Amino acid sequence: MFDKGYLRVFQWKGVPVRLHWTLPIGALVFSGGAFAPFFWLGFFVLVFLHELGHAIIVRRLGYRVTAIDITGFGGMCRWSGAASRLERSLISWGGVGAQLVILALTFGLVTIFPFLALGWTGQLVSVFLWTNLWLAAINLLPFPPLDGHQAWQLVSELRRPSGRRELKRVLFSRPLRSRPQPQRTPEPPPRTDAPASKGSMGTKELADLLRNIGDQAGKARTPDKRHWN
Repeated sequence: MFDKGYLRVFQWKGVPVRLHWTLPIGALVFSGGAFAPFFWLGFFVLVFLHELGHAIIVRRLGYRVTAIDITGFGGMCRWSGAASRLERSLISWGGVGAQLVILALTFGLVTIFPFLALGWTGQLVSVFLWTNLWLAAINLLPFPPLDGHQAWQLVSELRRPSGRRELKRVLFSRPLRSRPQPQRTPEPPPRTDAPASKGSMGTKELADLLRNIGDQAGKARTPDKRHWN
């Protein structure tokens, strides 16, 4: 269902961001069927930032993000790379982590400026608070294809000493995977018909030497006529 029907709208660091035709349906469902354009805008921003959280972790680990897709029922961060079990778990947490940052910022702003919960900004607040919470809770259920299927594997990974060392390396070091270096063009093999270099004997010189040796040997086998008498 989500293999086709996308519209490319912009790029993030060279990664195409695409919208699926089901996005308006999902926004309408989550808004309760009401005409709420700012709620719909907030829904798009929320899903995009969720997938952006995945993409940031993918790039932090040194892997390649190929596309960010936003659908009416969530989104997908498409990436490539042979990630470990712990790395896949961290990538899964990236989306919910971004949502929690949005939740904290929105709650802090509404606490300081209560009027933001009114009018058209109230629609955005509703998305970033309540819809945000519902989506995060659903997404953390431990069933595929939800993020919770791999996110909760982090608990078992951190029980192992090797998993804790790997996590420390990920958090406090440079990206674990570097970009592939361009391959050097192999040098062409030497030509067989190239002239001999200085200090070596060519084919013509070798033939002349063998011919000279043969002539000298023939003269040695022929008696000298001056001594026949």
